[in-house]
Amino acid sequence: MTEVAIKLSKDKLIEGMSTLSLREIKDIIDTLVQRELFRPRSARAIFRDASKSVKSKKLTSMIAEEAVQWGRAKRWL
Repeated sequence: MTEVAIKLSKDKLIEGMSTLSLREIKDIIDTLVQRELFRPRSARAIFRDASKSVKSKKLTSMIAEEAVQWGRAKRWL
């Protein structure tokens, strides 16, 4: 069976994806990861950016800890 590729503009792609459920979007991202077409950011890069934000905005450790707890409580599905 032949595979067909359709080229879409970014706006059309976003418009199409906005009709999908979070589960369907998650499945698409999972497929991209499995095919190694999308690579999520490393934990080290996330930590580096978060540390930079905390230092530049002079946030207290309590606020940073609250943000981490909030982030961990959020689950995609």
